[in-house]
Amino acid sequence: MTRTIKLRRGLFAGTAALALVLAACGSDNSGSSSSATTAAGGAATTAGAATTAAGGAATTAAGGTSTGADIKGKTVKILGTEVAGEADGITGAFKPWEQQTGAKLNYTGTRDAETQVRTAAQAGGSALPDIFFAPQPGLIKDLAKSITPVPADLVTKMKTDNDPFLVTLGTVNNQVLGVPVKADLKSLVWYSPKVFKQHNYQIPQTWDEMVKLGDQMKKDGITPWCVGIESGDATGWPMTDWIEDVMLRLNGPDVYDKWVNHQIPFNDPQVKAAAQMVADIWFPDGNVVGGRQAIASTAFANAGLPILDGGCGMYRMSNFYGSNFTQSNPNTTFGQDGDVNVFYLPTINDKFGKVTLTAGLYAVAFNNKPETMAALAYLESADYANNRAKAQTSGFLSPNKNIDVNSYGNPLDKQLATILKNATPVRFDGSDAMPAAVGAGTFWKEGTNWVNGTESLDTFLNNVEASWPKS
Repeated sequence: MTRTIKLRRGLFAGTAALALVLAACGSDNSGSSSSATTAAGGAATTAGAATTAAGGAATTAAGGTSTGADIKGKTVKILGTEVAGEADGITGAFKPWEQQTGAKLNYTGTRDAETQVRTAAQAGGSALPDIFFAPQPGLIKDLAKSITPVPADLVTKMKTDNDPFLVTLGTVNNQVLGVPVKADLKSLVWYSPKVFKQHNYQIPQTWDEMVKLGDQMKKDGITPWCVGIESGDATGWPMTDWIEDVMLRLNGPDVYDKWVNHQIPFNDPQVKAAAQMVADIWFPDGNVVGGRQAIASTAFANAGLPILDGGCGMYRMSNFYGSNFTQSNPNTTFGQDGDVNVFYLPTINDKFGKVTLTAGLYAVAFNNKPETMAALAYLESADYANNRAKAQTSGFLSPNKNIDVNSYGNPLDKQLATILKNATPVRFDGSDAMPAAVGAGTFWKEGTNWVNGTESLDTFLNNVEASWPKS
């Protein structure tokens, strides 16, 4: 097994490292936008000669696959953005596959993975890896001409193992090009169990209950919310996550999809209503640590840390944020009796179900060599999910609904995995699916101006709408 890791300080990490081993429970690292990387992981604990189901390409100890191809001695090159502990998790998860097939994995993890694969594709593809872990559905569309479609039998299995919407996201021109291999859970709120117990606060089950909880916290002298959206050149992305979560809960998945795909304008009244609900939480005096003017200058990586000392009541942020607490205090414990815990961001309208915002990685293949197809099928399988959860110890969540939750190495990840398994319907991070000029451009910039108070809500939405590519 070969593994190459290049550690670079990026502006944002996309779906990057969830890698610290937590004290007592486990943690995560940088998902949507942090550049921190940490060492963790280990080796997968299972191996042997048993057949491993892998979506039509089951692997055996003899070194062949169910398709009859012998891949013994072959090497599969995979390129991705995951480094450090997450890279260890990938290589550890592939050890059983290597032992069973006789093939080898060569994984390269670098923050420059997207740039490298785009350059290789533009050059004609000779330098392309066998498989690439794409962090955004939009990137799959950009690379579609170079990607080998997923075999039909594997597509059928994917639709059973994953939320069908995730399969749709990896589909371009009616061809399924991407296999979901990793999930990031965004619809979460971090809180201090000690503060909740001290004041007899209950976990809110509805949006209205969460708003009323915030009001009660203010009466009790606790600032309800930690909020920070500073992230270097990526400043603003946590704000987009908030609006996306509210869009999904307020208007439902169908309207959310139309918004992301520009079938309704960015300045549609439904979008404005969602943004206003965010403003109603963020902007009133006393609702946010430091007040409205501090939001854009407060680094998201530090914004939630006041929870550790009771400085704020709640922080809405993705599952990766656990490692930020342990980086601040290595003795941080997680869970209902720990220093920090999480709850599912409540729904606004129950008719839409347990709507959940996610992000994650898709594996795409650039050739149809037998070893590439065998590795792609393994990546789709519950076996890969289980083996990686065991190998990584903490910080990995699988979109595969057939994963054994007990494979996760700590109570926090088990709790997060249970939320993810119960999530229906799920939707992907909207800004990641929008054209880059919008999702990672004007949505960030104009939204930050709105948060700062230099633009009105209407101006923010109108300017983003005007920036949408015309073709």
